[in-house]
Parts: sequence; C-alpha cells; structure tokens
Amino acid sequence: MTRTLVLVRHGKAEVGSTDGTDHGRALAPRGAAQSASTAAWLAERGLDAPDLVLVSSALRTAQTWAAMAPALHPGTVREEPALYDTSSEELVHLVAGTPDEVASVVLVGHEPVVSGAADALAGGGSDGALLARVRAGVGTGDAVVLELDGPWSGLQLGSARLVAHHRP
Repeated sequence: MTRTLVLVRHGKAEVGSTDGTDHGRALAPRGAAQSASTAAWLAERGLDAPDLVLVSSALRTAQTWAAMAPALHPGTVREEPALYDTSSEELVHLVAGTPDEVASVVLVGHEPVVSGAADALAGGGSDGALLARVRAGVGTGDAVVLELDGPWSGLQLGSARLVAHHRP
C-alpha cells in the first residue's frame, strides 16, 4: 500500500503576538488566504480526505488548519505539541509511529523542520527539480507531498518519494 505524507508549513503569521511569545503569534490575513489556497490544491489532487491531521500547538498552525479545514474532510485531527519545537529527525520518528490502518497524514508545522524532513525523507524516485525547490526552503503556506511504499514503521531517511510541492 502506498501511504501519503503531506507536510504543510503554516501560513504567513503576524510579526508579534498579544502574549509576547512566538507560540502565540496569530495568522495574518495573507496566511489565511495561503492556507485556503493550499487546501484547495490538495483537494484538486484528491488529497481532501486525510486519515490523520497532526497540528503543532502554536496558534498560527491551529489557525492554518482552521483555514484549510473547510476544503478537507479528515478522519482524525490531533494537536501535536511536539511539532512546535522539534527536529526533522524527531518528526520522522513521530510519523513512523502512525498506525498501519492510516493511509494518509497531513502535518501542519514550521520551518526549517518541514523542508528538512522533506529533504531527509526524499529518496529514489523523487523529482529532482522539486527536491531542489524544497532544499531552497519551504515558504509560508506551502505543502510538500511525499509517498511511501509499505508501512509507516518503514519510514526512514531516504525511504519516501517527493512527488509534489505547492506554493500558494
């Protein structure tokens, strides 16, 4: 079975926050538009019904998902606090623990983890031009789509194919 992992960077956020923390930064109006555009792109690609959505605990990622949700029909949506301050390696480990009955995962997180994880996971069969774009950095509201043949537990560095990159 081919499994799909969609890594989404939150939309453009406000510079400051009302509580003075990075964690509390809100999505800017441009970020909400980016997020809706990314959700529409996922729906056009037939990726509109992810089995599992994992969202960082930061305000801007929760608001990104809220702007995406009307176009998507997920099975389970779960806040994942570890996504706020993690590494690419820890992200891979987190996703590798996904139950086998889950065929598709959308993860809403942050840079540089999104581009770093996509780069680290991309192996044979990945589109070279897409990989070069991802290595240059994933912009706000971007989505990166990877595919994995086999169980999530087999997810490791170089085990997935980078198949798409959307920039709203």
